[in-house]
Amino acid sequence: MANTESGNAKPDIRSNEPGGSAGESRSEAARGVSPAYSRRDLLIRGGQTVAVAGLAAAGAYWVHDPQGDAGLQPPPAITLKNYFAKIKADYPASAPRIAVAFGDMNRVEEMVRRAVLGLDAERGMKRFIDKGDVVCVKPNVGFDRGPELGATTNPDVVRAVVKLCYEAGARKVIVADNPIESPAACFAKSRIRQAAEEAGAEVMIHSNAHDAPVQVRPGTPNPSRNEALGTWPIFFKPLERADKVIGVPPIKDHNLCYASMSMKNWYGLLGGRRNQFHQAIHDIISDLGFMMSPTLVVVDGTRVMMSSGPTGGRLEDIKIGGIAERPCVVASVDQLACDSWCLQNLLGRDPASLAYLNMAYDKFGQDPGRIVAPSWQDYRDRGLIAEVRL
Repeated sequence: MANTESGNAKPDIRSNEPGGSAGESRSEAARGVSPAYSRRDLLIRGGQTVAVAGLAAAGAYWVHDPQGDAGLQPPPAITLKNYFAKIKADYPASAPRIAVAFGDMNRVEEMVRRAVLGLDAERGMKRFIDKGDVVCVKPNVGFDRGPELGATTNPDVVRAVVKLCYEAGARKVIVADNPIESPAACFAKSRIRQAAEEAGAEVMIHSNAHDAPVQVRPGTPNPSRNEALGTWPIFFKPLERADKVIGVPPIKDHNLCYASMSMKNWYGLLGGRRNQFHQAIHDIISDLGFMMSPTLVVVDGTRVMMSSGPTGGRLEDIKIGGIAERPCVVASVDQLACDSWCLQNLLGRDPASLAYLNMAYDKFGQDPGRIVAPSWQDYRDRGLIAEVRL
């Protein structure tokens, strides 16, 4: 062994740096040569590797979820509120359930006012809208058609409903629909956007970002019970903000379901691949009535599409006021009975032949949170229908 303290010690010729072996390791590493390790070095390094691996394994054990995603709690299901519940609580037993105002085409706003007053002669729209309410008004804006063709709600009816809501104290009115054709084009061509904004409403044009999965009924719908909707994407954003909801449909012939009226109007709240429901159209319309308990419906009976519905396209498909031969507006707290009235008195068809009316009564006719009758004649026989002719 060399005596490093002796003057006779030979210089370490492997490195020009002090320390010899360390300099050699760095030099060799710089040249890409693996350094030589002693047995002691290997034992130390091996022990360190085992320790790190052990710590990693322990950490993985503590953060591991043996149930995976199954251990996560799903968000609570969204359900629509009953927008009629506050009205139902003190709605008089003697108050009309359906009110009709007949007039002419240059007195549309007055017809709307008189129809709503027909339900409550003293309070009118204040019976339904409280000060500070946010109101969602749902017209039919389904097609890129002008109002003269009757495929969409008369914009003058929409304007009048919005005005009445603000007069009753509403803080905000939102007019919303998910049309069949291009939403922006439909709102423009129907002139509903213009009418709504002139009356001070916010117009909400549908996009997929506005949809949310809404549970209409728990579990999977049972087709043998004429059920179509379980949980489905719904145009939820305007409904989420709303305290009250008013449906404002036109009355139309429909090539699949025989007639498009109040309950069919809620089809414009569906998102997703909703065209699949055309295979069971009566199931879905009765489910829409089951899904939505509106504050009020105000029906546009000005231009009634007697044929070629729901799109129309010819002036000869339209009859002012339908078989009543005078334009009218119908206000009601019962969308089912209102549909049966409009079917018979505006389209001239037998309500007993329309399957979705019977299905709807089976689904929500006994709901204690609503006012429901299977037919408008039930109210006629009890003196609960008001009519006025201007």
